Amino acid sequence: MTDEAALRLEEGRRLLDGGDLTAAVTILAPLTGHPDPDRSGEAWLLIGNARYRSDDETGALEAWQQAAASGGSAAWLGWRSMAEQHVRSGNLDEAVAAYREADRRAPTAERGAIANRIAWLLKETGHDFASRRQFNRARGAYAAYLPWVTYALIAINVVVFLVDSALGGFRLSLFGSGGGPLLEQGAVYQQAVAAGEWWRIFTSAFLHLGILHIAFNMYALYLFGPVMEQLYGHLEYVVLYMLCAAGGSILTILVAPNTAAAGASGAIFGLLGLGFVVTRRHHLMLDRHSRALLSQAGSLLIINLVITFAAPTLISWTGHVGGLLVGALIGLLLSPAQGFTLGGRWRGPGGEQVESGLPLALRAGVYAVVAVLLLVGWYVAIGRAG
Repeated sequence: MTDEAALRLEEGRRLLDGGDLTAAVTILAPLTGHPDPDRSGEAWLLIGNARYRSDDETGALEAWQQAAASGGSAAWLGWRSMAEQHVRSGNLDEAVAAYREADRRAPTAERGAIANRIAWLLKETGHDFASRRQFNRARGAYAAYLPWVTYALIAINVVVFLVDSALGGFRLSLFGSGGGPLLEQGAVYQQAVAAGEWWRIFTSAFLHLGILHIAFNMYALYLFGPVMEQLYGHLEYVVLYMLCAAGGSILTILVAPNTAAAGASGAIFGLLGLGFVVTRRHHLMLDRHSRALLSQAGSLLIINLVITFAAPTLISWTGHVGGLLVGALIGLLLSPAQGFTLGGRWRGPGGEQVESGLPLALRAGVYAVVAVLLLVGWYVAIGRAG
C-alpha cells in the first residue's frame, strides 16, 4: 500500500466515524480504481457503509457489490454486507446466496457465525433439511472446545476423596458421616474460619462425606460444567465456580454457625442458577445438547431445593442456597463471554457487532464486586463469632 492510499483510507474511516459521510465518500472515491484489490475493495466497502448511513440503500448495495467483486481481502465483507442488506429488504433467498459466497471467502473463525445465519434463513424459508445441515456446521465450528477445567475439577475432587478415605482407614460410607483427616481440617465451620483458617471457605468445596455425596455432585458437574465452561471460557469459569463455592460457605458461617459443611454442591447449585438465569436474561443461541440441558435447570433446581429443605439435618441448605444466589447474580449481570445471543447475531454494514459484550475490565469489575460482597459476608460472620 502506498502512503497516499493508506492516508486516504485512514482519513476516510475517521470521517465516517465522525459522521461526515459526504467528505468520506469524496476522499475514498479515488481509491476505487486502485490497482491493489485489497485497497479498492476496502474503499468500496467503506463507501457502501457511508451510503447506507445516508439512507441510500440502493447505492450502498451497489458499492458492496463492487467490494465483493474486487477479489481482495474485503471481498467476503462485501458479500456479507450484501447479504445483510438483502435480509433488511426481505429478499431472503438472495441473502442466503450472498452469505454462501461470504462463507467461501471468510476467515475460518468467521465461518461458524455465517453458517448459523444461513441456517436461520433456510429455516425461515422452509428449507428444514438444509437448515439442519448448516446448524450442524455451526455447531462443529463452535464445539471444538475441550472443557478441561471441568475435567480437572472432577479429578481433583475424586483424588481428594480417595486420599482422605485412605488416610481415614477407608471407612467409606454410602450416605455420609465418612471422611478422614482432610475433611476434619478442610470443612467449613464458623469458629474455625474465625480462628484464621480462611481456606476452609474454598477447601470445603473439594471434600465429600460419602460415596453417594461425591457421585451425585460429580455427575451433575460432568453434565452442566462443560456447557458453562464453553459459554464463559476457561478462566472466567474457574472464577465463577470458586465464587459460587465461596457463596455457599459464606452463607453457612453466617446463618448456620454451629454446622460444619463440605461438598461441591454449593458450586454446582451456582452453575445451575447461572444457567437458569443467563438463558432467560440474555437470550442465548445454543446447540441442541446445551439447550436441552439448560432447559432442565429450573426444574432441577426446584426438585433439589425441595430435597434440600426436606432433609435440613442431612443436607446443608445454606451451602446450596448460597451458591445458587451467587450464580444467579453473576448470570443476571454478565452475559457469556463466548456465548452467542440474539442481540449479537447481526452486524452493522461495516461488520461491527450491533450489540457487543462488556469489555474485559468491566467483566473483571463485576466479579470483583461479587467477591467484595462475599468478603463483607465473611467479615460479618467472623465478627459474630468473636
